[in-house]
Amino acid sequence: MRRAITATLAGTAVVLAGCSAPPPPDVTFYTDGESAIASPMGLCEVGKNTCLQDQDAAVTLPTRKGQPVQISVSSKVADSPWGVVFSYVDRDGQQMAASSRLISDGSLSYTLVPPPEAELLIYVEVQKLRAVQGKLVETGIWGLTTRQRA
Repeated sequence: MRRAITATLAGTAVVLAGCSAPPPPDVTFYTDGESAIASPMGLCEVGKNTCLQDQDAAVTLPTRKGQPVQISVSSKVADSPWGVVFSYVDRDGQQMAASSRLISDGSLSYTLVPPPEAELLIYVEVQKLRAVQGKLVETGIWGLTTRQRA
Protein backbone atom coordinates (compact mmCIF):
# COMPACT_ATOMS: atom_id res chain seq x y z
CA MET A 1 0.00 0.00 0.00
CA ARG A 2 2.81 2.41 0.92
CA ARG A 3 4.48 1.81 -2.51
CA ALA A 4 1.22 2.59 -4.30
CA ILE A 5 0.84 5.88 -2.43
CA THR A 6 4.48 6.82 -3.08
CA ALA A 7 4.11 5.99 -6.78
CA THR A 8 0.88 8.00 -7.00
CA LEU A 9 2.46 11.02 -5.27
CA ALA A 10 5.53 10.83 -7.50
CA GLY A 11 3.32 10.66 -10.59
CA THR A 12 1.30 13.65 -9.40
CA ALA A 13 4.50 15.67 -8.85
CA VAL A 14 5.64 14.93 -12.41
CA VAL A 15 2.27 15.99 -13.83
CA LEU A 16 2.25 19.19 -11.76
CA ALA A 17 5.82 20.02 -12.73
CA GLY A 18 4.87 19.61 -16.38
CA CYS A 19 2.03 22.13 -15.96
CA SER A 20 4.12 24.96 -14.52
CA ALA A 21 4.76 27.97 -16.71
CA PRO A 22 8.21 28.13 -18.29
CA PRO A 23 10.54 30.72 -16.78
CA PRO A 24 10.85 34.02 -18.60
CA PRO A 25 13.76 34.26 -21.06
CA ASP A 26 16.98 35.78 -19.82
CA VAL A 27 19.86 37.67 -21.42
CA THR A 28 23.56 37.27 -20.59
CA PHE A 29 25.84 40.31 -20.66
CA TYR A 30 29.64 39.85 -20.72
CA THR A 31 32.22 42.64 -20.49
CA ASP A 32 35.75 43.09 -19.26
CA GLY A 33 36.08 39.49 -18.03
CA GLU A 34 32.81 39.26 -16.10
CA SER A 35 29.28 38.19 -16.96
CA ALA A 36 25.80 38.57 -15.51
CA ILE A 37 22.47 36.98 -16.38
CA ALA A 38 19.56 39.41 -16.46
CA SER A 39 15.90 38.58 -15.98
CA PRO A 40 13.44 40.77 -17.88
CA MET A 41 12.69 44.20 -16.47
CA GLY A 42 9.52 44.10 -18.52
CA LEU A 43 7.94 41.31 -20.54
CA CYS A 44 4.55 41.41 -22.25
CA GLU A 45 2.78 38.88 -24.43
CA VAL A 46 0.86 40.35 -27.32
CA GLY A 47 -2.85 39.87 -26.71
CA LYS A 48 -2.58 39.56 -22.92
CA ASN A 49 -3.58 42.29 -20.49
CA THR A 50 -0.85 41.71 -17.93
CA CYS A 51 2.90 42.19 -18.19
CA LEU A 52 5.79 41.06 -16.01
CA GLN A 53 7.51 44.14 -14.59
CA ASP A 54 10.61 44.23 -12.40
CA GLN A 55 12.64 47.44 -12.63
CA ASP A 56 15.17 45.93 -10.18
CA ALA A 57 16.03 43.14 -12.63
CA ALA A 58 18.81 45.15 -14.32
CA VAL A 59 22.26 43.73 -13.61
CA THR A 60 25.50 45.65 -12.98
CA LEU A 61 29.02 44.90 -14.22
CA PRO A 62 32.30 46.79 -13.88
CA THR A 63 34.00 47.82 -17.12
CA ARG A 64 36.74 50.02 -18.50
CA LYS A 65 36.82 52.53 -21.34
CA GLY A 66 36.41 50.97 -24.76
CA GLN A 67 35.47 47.49 -23.56
CA PRO A 68 32.86 45.78 -25.75
CA VAL A 69 29.75 44.18 -24.28
CA GLN A 70 28.89 40.75 -25.61
CA ILE A 71 25.21 39.96 -25.41
CA SER A 72 23.65 36.50 -25.63
CA VAL A 73 19.89 36.12 -25.85
CA SER A 74 17.73 33.02 -25.60
CA SER A 75 15.86 31.67 -28.61
CA LYS A 76 12.66 33.03 -26.99
CA VAL A 77 14.08 36.53 -27.44
CA ALA A 78 15.51 35.90 -30.90
CA ASP A 79 12.24 34.47 -32.26
CA SER A 80 11.21 38.03 -33.12
CA PRO A 81 13.21 41.16 -33.97
CA TRP A 82 15.37 42.56 -31.19
CA GLY A 83 17.93 45.30 -30.78
CA VAL A 84 20.23 47.06 -28.36
CA VAL A 85 19.98 50.64 -27.12
CA PHE A 86 22.72 52.12 -24.99
CA SER A 87 23.96 55.28 -23.40
CA TYR A 88 27.46 56.49 -22.69
CA VAL A 89 29.37 59.51 -21.47
CA ASP A 90 31.47 61.17 -24.18
CA ARG A 91 34.82 63.01 -23.88
CA ASP A 92 33.01 66.26 -23.06
CA GLY A 93 31.08 64.66 -20.20
CA GLN A 94 27.78 64.65 -22.12
CA GLN A 95 25.46 61.68 -21.91
CA MET A 96 24.73 60.30 -25.37
CA ALA A 97 22.33 57.62 -26.60
CA ALA A 98 22.62 55.26 -29.55
CA SER A 99 21.30 51.93 -30.80
CA SER A 100 22.26 48.87 -32.79
CA ARG A 101 20.70 47.75 -36.01
CA LEU A 102 17.51 45.74 -35.76
CA ILE A 103 18.40 42.06 -35.41
CA SER A 104 15.80 39.93 -37.15
CA ASP A 105 17.73 36.99 -38.57
CA GLY A 106 17.41 34.73 -35.52
CA SER A 107 20.87 35.64 -34.20
CA LEU A 108 21.40 34.74 -30.55
CA SER A 109 24.26 37.16 -29.92
CA TYR A 110 25.48 40.68 -30.55
CA THR A 111 28.69 42.47 -29.64
CA LEU A 112 28.30 46.12 -28.72
CA VAL A 113 31.50 48.03 -29.43
CA PRO A 114 31.32 51.51 -27.85
CA PRO A 115 31.82 54.45 -30.20
CA PRO A 116 35.38 55.89 -30.20
CA GLU A 117 34.21 59.03 -28.38
CA ALA A 118 32.71 57.02 -25.50
CA GLU A 119 34.56 57.50 -22.23
CA LEU A 120 32.26 55.17 -20.33
CA LEU A 121 29.35 52.99 -21.36
CA ILE A 122 26.73 53.52 -18.65
CA TYR A 123 23.66 51.56 -19.71
CA VAL A 124 22.83 48.79 -22.19
CA GLU A 125 19.32 47.56 -22.88
CA VAL A 126 18.11 44.65 -25.01
CA GLN A 127 14.67 45.25 -26.47
CA LYS A 128 12.52 42.45 -27.87
CA LEU A 129 10.11 43.75 -30.48
CA ARG A 130 6.97 42.42 -32.13
CA ALA A 131 5.02 43.70 -35.13
CA VAL A 132 1.52 44.70 -34.03
CA GLN A 133 -0.79 46.27 -36.59
CA GLY A 134 2.16 47.20 -38.79
CA LYS A 135 4.19 48.83 -36.00
CA LEU A 136 7.10 47.46 -33.98
CA VAL A 137 6.15 47.32 -30.32
CA GLU A 138 8.53 46.70 -27.42
CA THR A 139 7.51 43.45 -25.70
CA GLY A 140 10.58 42.74 -23.57
CA ILE A 141 13.40 44.67 -21.89
CA TRP A 142 16.62 43.43 -20.23
CA GLY A 143 19.09 45.92 -18.76
CA LEU A 144 22.74 46.27 -17.83
CA THR A 145 24.15 49.15 -15.80
CA THR A 146 27.91 49.52 -15.80
CA ARG A 147 30.27 51.06 -13.32
CA GLN A 148 33.83 52.13 -13.97
CA ARG A 149 36.35 49.50 -13.01
CA ALA A 150 38.99 50.85 -10.65
